[in-house]
Amino acid sequence: MPVTFLLAVMYWLPESPRWLLMNDRYEEAERNLLKLHTPEEAAIELAQINAQMQIDRTLPSSYWHMFKKPSYRKRSLLAIGTTCSIQFSGILVINSKHSVDICKTTQDNPYKDYGPTIYAGLGYGTQKQLLLFGAWITLAFGAGVLALLVVDRMPRPKLIGGGIAGCMAALIIEAALVANYAASNNTAALKAAVAMIFIYVVFYEVALDGTQFAYCGELFPTHLRAKGMSLGVAGICLMNIIWLQAAPTAFLKIGWKFYLCFIIPGCLAAAMIWFTFPDTWGLPLEEIAAIFGDENELYHGSLDEGKAGTLGANDGPHVQHNVEHKQMSA
Repeated sequence: MPVTFLLAVMYWLPESPRWLLMNDRYEEAERNLLKLHTPEEAAIELAQINAQMQIDRTLPSSYWHMFKKPSYRKRSLLAIGTTCSIQFSGILVINSKHSVDICKTTQDNPYKDYGPTIYAGLGYGTQKQLLLFGAWITLAFGAGVLALLVVDRMPRPKLIGGGIAGCMAALIIEAALVANYAASNNTAALKAAVAMIFIYVVFYEVALDGTQFAYCGELFPTHLRAKGMSLGVAGICLMNIIWLQAAPTAFLKIGWKFYLCFIIPGCLAAAMIWFTFPDTWGLPLEEIAAIFGDENELYHGSLDEGKAGTLGANDGPHVQHNVEHKQMSA
């Protein structure tokens, strides 16, 4: 349903002014900016975007250069490291195990030998599993909405590292409860184990799910952002293959100990991100570029230059001189 709704309204979504300028659709770009700014502000931003694009066209943007150039390589490794580290939280396996839990074990069910599952393994019947799964999804949605109030109020590494640490805390308690009480009749312990799964998803949705994409987008300059985001998503897909292919056999053979495969690297990843990853929260492109040593790849025009700037080939001597300077510096 969400995809259908998005497709239905996509026709009315405005194109990015930067993309329109990249495709020489100057008038449309100006109209879209005028919907957001006063005419003077729109003219300045249009000139600045156009000037920056002239510089971007002179810069390498292939996947090869994203790993060849040291500053680009650092950005790329940070993006992949962020998304892969977040998957150490175990969300892929926990989410898929919910789906398995509500499937009946039949001869045609390929997961009939999946081993102990979260709710079924704790002794809950099929109907209760369905109710708990629905409640878990509803809570995840609510926590995802709540993330809108949090994502721009904390430094990125602290939010991501703290979110992973929160998930690990819930997962540690979950593993201990499953290890000691899954086969028992201790109702309180079983309820606590379920509660940990609910607490876990709150940490994940509030601190990690959307923040990882915001952080990946901020790590890259404009001419590399699309490829940088694709690298981050590739990291998620890679971890998806690894964890979900291993999970059925792992839970069957080692049971709750499989949680340790998330807890140990997850705790290390949380500390690494918290203490070593650069913060991009609220920083302009110039300051982010300075973190990676790419200040010479940005347009540094003044406000007066922006006011005087025009589109196309008439960008003026200031912009042309700036572009030539960037090319020589690069």
